[in-house]
Amino acid sequence: MSPRVVPGQSPSLAVPAPFFLVAPFGLAAAGFLLSRADGLTLLAINLPSTVAITHAVVLGWLTTFMMGAIYQLGPAVLGGKLLSERLARIQLVTHVLAVSVFVWAMHRSDTTMMVAAGIGLIASFVLFFGNAVPAVWGGARASVPGMYLRVSISLLAGTAALGLLWVMALKGQWFPITMGRLAAHAHVGLVGWLSLTTMGVSYQLIPMFSVIPHTRVRAGLPALVLTALGLAVFASVMATDPRPAARIIVSLFLIPGPVVWAVSIFTLMRSRARRRLDVQGRATFVSLGFLAVTIILGIGAALGTPFTPAGEPARWLLAYTTAGLCGWLGTTLIGNSYKIVPFLVWFHRYQALVGKQPVPLMTDMYSEAAANAVLAANAVATAVVVIGALAGDMSVLHAGGLCIMVVAAGHAMTLLSVFLPKHAPHALPTGVTKSGAI
Repeated sequence: MSPRVVPGQSPSLAVPAPFFLVAPFGLAAAGFLLSRADGLTLLAINLPSTVAITHAVVLGWLTTFMMGAIYQLGPAVLGGKLLSERLARIQLVTHVLAVSVFVWAMHRSDTTMMVAAGIGLIASFVLFFGNAVPAVWGGARASVPGMYLRVSISLLAGTAALGLLWVMALKGQWFPITMGRLAAHAHVGLVGWLSLTTMGVSYQLIPMFSVIPHTRVRAGLPALVLTALGLAVFASVMATDPRPAARIIVSLFLIPGPVVWAVSIFTLMRSRARRRLDVQGRATFVSLGFLAVTIILGIGAALGTPFTPAGEPARWLLAYTTAGLCGWLGTTLIGNSYKIVPFLVWFHRYQALVGKQPVPLMTDMYSEAAANAVLAANAVATAVVVIGALAGDMSVLHAGGLCIMVVAAGHAMTLLSVFLPKHAPHALPTGVTKSGAI
């Protein structure tokens, strides 16, 4: 069951807002690097330049935004409390610097700087855990979103530990970083941290903003258990570099959990009271489509990409990663951002004025047309990169990189515009509460 939101328990707007505004720069960096990538990108998924692009999306865009969201949702939804707002600001600076250096060092194959940046990332994660743990675990409200966030944050710790170990092993030549070990680390982060966080937050935000009555989510716990167990099987077996047949089998373990979640989300959306689809509703259905594409491409990648030339085995892996990160997770993030950020700005700036003077509605806080344009641009950019990867056409991939930069610029500008002063074309009647403005 989704808990009731208590905005009065939120931290100051200055805590999550910088995370939301900085995050699109990570996507812009990924698009820039992809637009300048060479033909080696199709040769291996673990090439430094490709890993740099992936981490710009994962750490720079998705993770940065999710950290800000957890700083908000923990106190306001789960009833926890941040250890320190100042600590959150220090963590953001540490995170941005560490991610920037890490992506640059990875792109240049500078192992010394990679180790230094890796230590900086661990410092950022430690600071994040210092605030996120009391915010998520400290509340007394039991909920489906809370269960997801507790598991995902735990798996973020595992991802960070494995990542630092792999970087130090690469620097010290302790042991080879095989494709199987890289896949285990990547999926603990992609499925364990990013996907579970997205899935859990969706169980909170979709009922809240789509006005879905009787939101008892029976599939929430089964989807969580199936996803976590499937990930445990996949990561533990892949770390041993299994034979192709075993690789295909364990890959199938990753499918049931997200599928159960997707069916439950689709069912929730069909039962919504607010029939008109807004940007979040459109993003939800588009993201479910990209999830289906991700699963298909993942199966193809596990089969050993039988339809690609032997000299370019990374085609399906690159397409699979793009569909999952930018298509499924990125689309969901974009849709949710146009609900989270306007609501927070409205609450902190206008809630106290309700009944005293005319104030804008939350829908006045952003341009829905511009938000839909960003959402559509992201779908196009993702499709272009996926098609370019499958076709092995670098010119198409370069075009996809430019499209991604456009998405990042649009997302950044539209989120920034939410913070600009708003006129009040509508006056909320006296007595309308803060929850009534949703």
